[in-house]
Amino acid sequence: MKRLLAIFVSMLCMLGIQAQNDRQQILKVYNWDEYIGVGVIEKFEQWYKEVTGNTIKVEYTTYDYPEDMFAQILNGQADFDIFCPPEYLAERMMKHGILSPIDTSFVEKGIPNWMKYTSPFIDGLLKHIGENQGLSAKDYTVAYLWGTTGVLINKKYVKPEEVYSWRFLFDSKFRKKVIMKDSFSDIYNVFINYAYYDDVKSGATNRNLLAEYMTNRNIAIVEDLLSKARPQMKSFGVEEDKRMMADGSNWLSVTWNGDARWAMDEAGESIDLQYVVPQEGSDCWVDCWVIPSCAKNPEAASYWINFLCRPDIALLCMEETGYSSAIASPEILKAVTDNSIKEAIDLSYFFGPDAAAVHVDSVMYPKLSTIERCSFLRDSGDRQEVIREIWEKMKSTRVIDYWQIAIIGCLLGVLSIAIALIYRRIKIATTKE
Repeated sequence: MKRLLAIFVSMLCMLGIQAQNDRQQILKVYNWDEYIGVGVIEKFEQWYKEVTGNTIKVEYTTYDYPEDMFAQILNGQADFDIFCPPEYLAERMMKHGILSPIDTSFVEKGIPNWMKYTSPFIDGLLKHIGENQGLSAKDYTVAYLWGTTGVLINKKYVKPEEVYSWRFLFDSKFRKKVIMKDSFSDIYNVFINYAYYDDVKSGATNRNLLAEYMTNRNIAIVEDLLSKARPQMKSFGVEEDKRMMADGSNWLSVTWNGDARWAMDEAGESIDLQYVVPQEGSDCWVDCWVIPSCAKNPEAASYWINFLCRPDIALLCMEETGYSSAIASPEILKAVTDNSIKEAIDLSYFFGPDAAAVHVDSVMYPKLSTIERCSFLRDSGDRQEVIREIWEKMKSTRVIDYWQIAIIGCLLGVLSIAIALIYRRIKIATTKE
């Protein structure tokens, strides 16, 4: 009997070891939807085999709301190796100690470290998210794609000067015309920058302080502004908004610059779209690769991050998504330079001194003057959840059109008259009898 038990235990151990070995051949990636280049996954699997001699299979899952996955990681319910959260959520994960450091020991095998090509500008933004924890963000995060939040307009219906201020969100001219990006964190920055624009101009405060500290007062201000802007909002979406603008039938959309670029390319020359960041400012955001502490294949995850930073792979992701890579290598600068663009802009803040006057798409690579009026969102923990609850409540609020009220009023009036006439006839008939 003891011998049979020993054999059974031995078999269970062997099965466990086999399952562990099988898991090392799988890399589970969790990313935004439509946020990777065509063929990149297959190229990674092939490259990984070439440099390690081992087979890897990528299981790729997408999401719309990264906060939901954060809750799963925190509760120990997640099973994936690599995650692409926005910067403020990466900061929250660092605060909770649920990130593993990125392993760069692959350089000892002669594999180049492409992660070192991230722009100093992006590194500077991410540097702050680890400071309060006494950690170096560079050890735990690598920037992937970045951008701004602004307004994409169809110039058939909207003039650019009409959206130079976020004031258009409160203008009844645009009632039920504004498609909103369904991202409560970005929208918070939009409204708080609008509310404090005069204070920012006078030097009484600055945009990054407003983004970093979500006070109860500021949350209340944003909630009030959201309620006033709600009648202008037509719909909410993460991906579908860019398609709605590309078909030419919609007026304008509060969106990310990469989705604006995608829509502009898809629309073609027959539809005149333009992307604007209003004067009060907006937010500059960065999506990062991180390795959760629950990862079962952290080594392959580090290889993935490094591979996605390889310039040719970064370009594939840019071409498909419309967003700019955080990589600032000479290959990237050469690829994005387009001398058919008339205006030369200064991108030395991103690429270095060689990019002081380059012909590059300013939607994908904003001018420094645009960046300077954008803020960088920081983690505020539970307060961000309050903003999310306000956002969800606001979305569910029904907007009743005035014409509907008028029609209902007219119908009720007609009905009242009809009832009065019927009642009078009945009364007259009764009297005659």
